[in-house]
Amino acid sequence: MPVINIHKIDWFRILTDMSRLGYSLQDIADELDVVASTLIGWKKGASPRHHTGEALIELWCRVTNKGRHEVPKEKYIQKFIFHSANRGCRHSEK
Repeated sequence: MPVINIHKIDWFRILTDMSRLGYSLQDIADELDVVASTLIGWKKGASPRHHTGEALIELWCRVTNKGRHEVPKEKYIQKFIFHSANRGCRHSEK
């Protein structure tokens, strides 16, 4: 039975990478037009709104000189895929 891994962006690692390169949370917050406490929430597990997350990924790419395909991710969930001749695919969470 095939298994797929679904990943989500690791916002903590993105912010940590940028901090290690000399960017303070305030620098990043100013660039994204959010308050610094918002970034602290992201480091603790919250997720940004889509457009803000996209802007942060673009900033991370520029700062680290890495491509979008290298954005830090973490495994979010693993699913089994069941194939059925009449129904297409069904997903079941593990």
